[in-house]
Amino acid sequence: MSIIFLNGAFLAAEEARISPFDRGFTFGEGVYEVCIVVKGKLIDAPAHLARLERSLKACDMAPPPEMANLPALMAELLQKNAIHNGSVYVQVTPGVTPRNFTAQPQGRSTLMMVANTGHFETSPAFTAGVHVQLQPDIRWLHRDIKTTMLMPQVMAKRNALANGLADTLFYDADGLTEGASSNVFMVDTQGSLITRSLSNLLLAGCTRERVLTLAQNAGLTLQERPIRPEELPQAAELFVTSATYLIAPVLSVDGIKINNAVIGPKTRQLQKLYLNYIAA
Repeated sequence: MSIIFLNGAFLAAEEARISPFDRGFTFGEGVYEVCIVVKGKLIDAPAHLARLERSLKACDMAPPPEMANLPALMAELLQKNAIHNGSVYVQVTPGVTPRNFTAQPQGRSTLMMVANTGHFETSPAFTAGVHVQLQPDIRWLHRDIKTTMLMPQVMAKRNALANGLADTLFYDADGLTEGASSNVFMVDTQGSLITRSLSNLLLAGCTRERVLTLAQNAGLTLQERPIRPEELPQAAELFVTSATYLIAPVLSVDGIKINNAVIGPKTRQLQKLYLNYIAA
């Protein structure tokens, strides 16, 4: 029986209750974060919690009363579930109101946290790579907010699975924006590491930021610009990053093999640097 955290209390998941009038349910109004755990240590938790605060502010959503104590509560949740490797999911919604677009919650924001077991550094995506497809990015224009309104991403991932693929990469008129739940990196034939610069059109991934820091410290050449779909057949390497993917090599896009579907040296180098970082 798993233990979750809900609105100030640790309790069995089967006993948890959220009002049907919670705005997360009636309007899909909520934000979230996922922080991985390796050997009992939360990885890049300050970056995840800072992004949670940014998302709350962008949505004009009151932080939960436990906000300042979240790191300790996350650690306690892991301890209560005896989880040493896995993740903590944190979700905040505005709380309960009548179903009215402009109603202002009078009570507290709803905070739910769930801990799960997982070994992301040994997942098939990390060790062996993934095959993906492209889709036009027709989502809303505030993708920088980590909102729970994930229906386009859910549809894109289900479509990829139906086509025998692992995931979907989105693109707009300028180039690739991001994956359905990840940021995208390419290594060009000159060895430069390329990823799209931050804006409202993509999420500022915490793993993305860590990979850029590791790459810079390793002396890799970096470019922040859109990756055009027509560049992909000539790409030396391609990979996606997220809290749960970590760094997942992309072997093919729409059936076009990247580097003959062989994981490239810079991807492996960054994977090793990232594993060294989380182990340090």
